[in-house]
Amino acid sequence: MTQADSLDLSPLPPLAATDAATSIAGASSTDEESKCRRCGASCHVAVPAGPIGTLVVPGLHCMFLEPDAGRFHCSVYSERFERAPWCHTAVEAQPLGYLATDCPYGANADAKLMLPEEQLLPHWPTLLRNMRAWGVPTYIHQRALLAEVTKRTRRKWVLEPWPGDPERLRLRPVGFTQPYVVGNR
Repeated sequence: MTQADSLDLSPLPPLAATDAATSIAGASSTDEESKCRRCGASCHVAVPAGPIGTLVVPGLHCMFLEPDAGRFHCSVYSERFERAPWCHTAVEAQPLGYLATDCPYGANADAKLMLPEEQLLPHWPTLLRNMRAWGVPTYIHQRALLAEVTKRTRRKWVLEPWPGDPERLRLRPVGFTQPYVVGNR
């Protein structure tokens, strides 16, 4: 049995149609809207974690995503495409692998995995290494990510502009400097 086979991927229960209609700001109670469980996967940035696939990192999400009693909601839902040009509809997100593996809108082979904490923990070093190597998008909720990384590593971190890329941020521990490397002469 592989590590991926032992993962708990049981889906979250869907919200009742009335709950979905009233809890998603400005959303109508159409059949399409009521499919959403408000798990937040599509609004989180997933990070590659090796053979297991891409994992949702707690705290690494859109600046407009807000926790709501164990679920999530978009604080600018009715105007999300104007305020968040990176946002996608479920139809657009599905073929790109931006939905959760068990999403009611349908997932694909590249879908994001949302793991329970005990299953995410062994992957944390790889996730942190990859976030540091590749950076994170500027549209994330920066305080949420920094709080999550600080909690997990027990050290303070900062986000800085990525040199030459205005859409990426560099994650760096406070007090860390790049070692000076002397070249061969």
